[in-house]
Amino acid sequence: MSDWMLSDAEIPIYERICRWMKRNYPPANQADHQFALANPACANPTALSYLRANFAVGDGWHYQSHDVQPCDLISPVLRYVDDLPVTRTGALRFRFQHEDGRTFDVLLVTILLFDDDFNSTVHAVASVPREHSAHWLALEKECRRIDNSALPYRGKVYVIGGQESSFDTSVRWDEIYLPQNLKDDILRDVDAFFQKGVSIYQRLNIRPFRKLLLAGVPGTGKTMICSALAHWALQRKYFVVYVSGANTYGAKFWKVHQALDMAASSESPTLVIVEELDAYLEDDSKAELLNVLDGSESPINNHGTIMIATTNHPEKIDDRVMKRPGRLDRIFVIPEMESQESTEAMLRKYMGEHWRDDHATIVPQLLGKPGAFIREVALYALTMAAYNDSLDVSLELLQQSLHTLTQQIEAKDDFLTARKRSEMGLLSERRRALPF
Repeated sequence: MSDWMLSDAEIPIYERICRWMKRNYPPANQADHQFALANPACANPTALSYLRANFAVGDGWHYQSHDVQPCDLISPVLRYVDDLPVTRTGALRFRFQHEDGRTFDVLLVTILLFDDDFNSTVHAVASVPREHSAHWLALEKECRRIDNSALPYRGKVYVIGGQESSFDTSVRWDEIYLPQNLKDDILRDVDAFFQKGVSIYQRLNIRPFRKLLLAGVPGTGKTMICSALAHWALQRKYFVVYVSGANTYGAKFWKVHQALDMAASSESPTLVIVEELDAYLEDDSKAELLNVLDGSESPINNHGTIMIATTNHPEKIDDRVMKRPGRLDRIFVIPEMESQESTEAMLRKYMGEHWRDDHATIVPQLLGKPGAFIREVALYALTMAAYNDSLDVSLELLQQSLHTLTQQIEAKDDFLTARKRSEMGLLSERRRALPF
């Protein structure tokens, strides 16, 4: 069937866009122009706002400005993420100027398409003078770099694969309770790499990419350590990326690789946080992730990248990762609370103004427990005191909180043990014959 017999709706969208540009914005010599698929970052108003003034695109040419053009084919719509415009549909004109005063324009048309599940994708087509293709591509590359480096989110932790695009962190390093030598070792490793290590890696022709693993049972504060390191890094104007498995895609390799791509585009030292690393080593992409940890397929950030990973189950991470330096450079085991001094300091922190000297009586019973346990003991006691309209948290109430939490954990352990035995068919015939 000939095109003239098709309705507008039946003509492919790219063809309709190209025809519209020819009809409404014809260049002086159409033979000298070509249509090219463009990166959607070129239609990101926030990324465009970070373009450097008079940005050089080569051969004496510079990007000058961009402006919105009338477009009756596609309604101009802005899409926002975290209060920032990230997509503009419709037509944009980009103007370039040479040092001798010559100019040329590129017309960009962008559309937002939705599938049956209402997932959106951005498509863009540019009308570019053939002789200036390289200059346009230089601008497109810079737009992509700005968009990929999440410049608008600096000052926050940027999230890949989560429900939100970014978050704030206020956890300070002095709020972390660890054996002092371990605490010092972790921060010294991170700071030394960024301060001195990057140049050493480069001199030895090694990618400046360092990988640290925090391993320990649940509740020992690994997430708190990551949050505190993120806060520390943000104070130094570093870029921080958090890889999340919270969205429908789960823990997938491409999220880690996207984080490293963003680090390479950031033009600043970058901290990448990957919690529950073992989850990213369970699918078919394990070999790809191993290559990334090797550095052979990790994008290069000349300012240095550190990946901080955590795991509750180091036994799930095979020896190809755990026992090969270079894939994981250092492994820090995060213990339960070991010293009476740090345990009391943590309890004091959570009790705040309600602390009484006799509260220290329970500290010996908290030794060997993870930080999350100590926090729950304090929070439950504080909540019960408030519920009873009391301004005072007595030692008896704190002891009761400790006792009930201990009982609940023991009951849970007994239940799980019985459950395992039940699944193995070890309960009595009488129990199994009961109708409930």
